[in-house]
Amino acid sequence: MSNNDFADVHNAVEVIRDYEKPWAVCGGWAIDLFIDRVTRMHKDVDFAVLRKNQLIVQDYMLARGWTLEKAINGQLVPWQPGEWIDLPVHVIWCRKNDASPDFVELLFNEVDEHNFRYRKDTSISLPLEKMITSSPAGIPVLAPEIVLLYKSRNPEDPSAAMDFKSALPQLSAGSRAWLAKTLGTLDRNHIWLESL
Repeated sequence: MSNNDFADVHNAVEVIRDYEKPWAVCGGWAIDLFIDRVTRMHKDVDFAVLRKNQLIVQDYMLARGWTLEKAINGQLVPWQPGEWIDLPVHVIWCRKNDASPDFVELLFNEVDEHNFRYRKDTSISLPLEKMITSSPAGIPVLAPEIVLLYKSRNPEDPSAAMDFKSALPQLSAGSRAWLAKTLGTLDRNHIWLESL
């Protein structure tokens, strides 16, 4: 695929490219970047960042003129400079009228010294070195098995179902096994398990 297919992602990546802590495209765009093919429409670009680095990413975005709001129970509330955010809040809306794109989301991810931790059940983990991978285009993406874990909460959603179907043939045996074990822990009857 030509870069034009991923033009929205390439533009959004310029927003965060100089951020010196770990980051990755996440959500549906991460799946499309992983398989190197655009499979569906996407409403925006989401970036995974580490919660422990939240004040660093806040400073980074504010210094570049972005307005930051935290999503709390369906409401947007200004994220005050220096304000530390704990779970369950994990979504930051970033807006800048004169930027292109003028909107991106930051999604806080939980980690400890050695592992990614699933925010809904921190007993579910993946070694940190497997949390972020590189797409064929060289853009950091959240590991597809983690993206699918988040999407598995709503498997009937058409975009989640499409992302699962698109990613499945490209998942490594280890990624499939981890996702199957994880989904089995959360819901032994999960609809995706029969395909894994």
